[in-house]
Amino acid sequence: MLIAIVSGFALVGLTSFMHFHALHALSRLGPETEPRTDRRVLYCVLALFGVHAVQVLLYACALWLASDVLSIGSFSGVHSGSALDFFYISIVSYTSLGIGDIIPTGHTRLIVGLEALNGLLLITWSASFLYMVMERQWRSRDIREL
Repeated sequence: MLIAIVSGFALVGLTSFMHFHALHALSRLGPETEPRTDRRVLYCVLALFGVHAVQVLLYACALWLASDVLSIGSFSGVHSGSALDFFYISIVSYTSLGIGDIIPTGHTRLIVGLEALNGLLLITWSASFLYMVMERQWRSRDIREL
């Protein structure tokens, strides 16, 4: 149980750290560096999608380690143990989709639960950031058009 708790909170810390630095880097791309609003927003969306994909991949690796290496839990249901299955359960958890065709058992449940909470926070953080980017872009464009 302690391994699952430490792993889960370490992943929350790591992904939050990654997310902060990704948003910080994206915030440096001001309206003056890219005059086209649509491109600026598209760059941010694609970059954030990539950051989220890497974070899901980190959780998928942790779930594989927890079940196949550390044996602190497993998965039941439609689960063959492939890398794609681990990525799938991770993306379903991270997005809080919760389809339920692959079910964590044992202490992996804690990691999956923390991933869902962490994913919810990081996705909303990204949405807030994108709103601020669009707000800033539209405001600066309106001022230039006057």
